[in-house]
Amino acid sequence: MMLSSITLALGAGADSALGVLTGVVGTLVAVLLLRHHKAVFRWMRDRRKADDNAKDLDDATLYLRQLFEKLCEYAQKPLRAPDVAPLCTLRNLIKGTAGKTEAIRTELLAVVAGFDAYLATALAPVGATSRVTLAEHTAQLETAMKQELVRIELERAVSAAEQRISALRKG
Repeated sequence: MMLSSITLALGAGADSALGVLTGVVGTLVAVLLLRHHKAVFRWMRDRRKADDNAKDLDDATLYLRQLFEKLCEYAQKPLRAPDVAPLCTLRNLIKGTAGKTEAIRTELLAVVAGFDAYLATALAPVGATSRVTLAEHTAQLETAMKQELVRIELERAVSAAEQRISALRKG
């Protein structure tokens, strides 16, 4: 009864004004809900991307730790050609991780480049003869010293990559 008396007091235009007002309020609510849902989906996408990056960083950390352990095994000990095979697998794993992880790609590629340089300095297997000439001995010593220098540089590259991963996890 009250609504009909208000309508009579306002005239016939009240129904159309109420309809317009309802439409405006409905549109406003729809726009606000759409903005809210976009924000939620953006947050979910960012969380999924962060989780994927965390998995890739975990893989990289694992491979770098394994590489560092291997480098410690060969510290001041010449790397011979037969010892290269297990290291090549680790190198390929690090290179594959570099292809998937943009955040640390440059650091991992630097590790791979250092790794290639280290593997290139592998000494030939020891021959059947126990007699080595002075020239051969000197050449082997020079190669072993170069190898140790490259190994140290590779350790630095591994350390830099690990520091970058640590900084990405904190930030």
